[in-house]
Amino acid sequence: MLTITAALSWESRAARAGQAIAGRGRVRLMTSGVGPQRARDAAEELIDRGEATGVISIGVAGGLTNDLRRPSITVPDQIIRQSDGAVFEPDIELRKQTFRLLNRSDIPWHSVISITTPKILFTKREKRDAAASGAQIVQMEDAEWADVCSAAGVPFASVRVVMDALDDDIPTEVVGWGGNPSALDIAMSAFRRPRLLPELVSLGLQRQSALSVLERAMTLIIPSLAPARADQTAAAD
Repeated sequence: MLTITAALSWESRAARAGQAIAGRGRVRLMTSGVGPQRARDAAEELIDRGEATGVISIGVAGGLTNDLRRPSITVPDQIIRQSDGAVFEPDIELRKQTFRLLNRSDIPWHSVISITTPKILFTKREKRDAAASGAQIVQMEDAEWADVCSAAGVPFASVRVVMDALDDDIPTEVVGWGGNPSALDIAMSAFRRPRLLPELVSLGLQRQSALSVLERAMTLIIPSLAPARADQTAAAD
């Protein structure tokens, strides 16, 4: 069974349409929670079940360059674990299949180097420190998924959407938002720091746009990569 994993439930919602098109029994959605340890625990639990034919990690990523179009889909070819410098390479065939599918659409995408950090990077200084590794995007889970899946021989790939750039500071207030922040979410975030209101409104619109792009990509990718159901295979034989 193809497994789509995301750190947060509002990120995993981007895969629901693709799951519905694929049909029952072909795709599992998992929400791991935020951070490397939660991701590793979820990955080990999944592998222990012995049901995964492939894993794709999805969600929002931070930008560590000013050169990526925003929003845009990224498909890492290397994932660095910041804590120990280990480098993981996602499954080549799964990445190639993803590339082919995205190339058939008008969805902008980039092959990138990604870095997994143990904490959210809010400031330009924090981002620049991570960018010194050569990474162009940052997230908090993918190195652990890549490590566990590689050890188990399960193909792994990551599809992340980038909504900010290296020189963008991210207000800490956005952590409490759901997927598409409402006007009330934004107003409450700006309550203590009213000067941030224009920036928060812009970030809210960027997140909506980013999640829309991710949903389009996953609606295309998931049905094509999900394995056939047993009854379909039997009918084909």
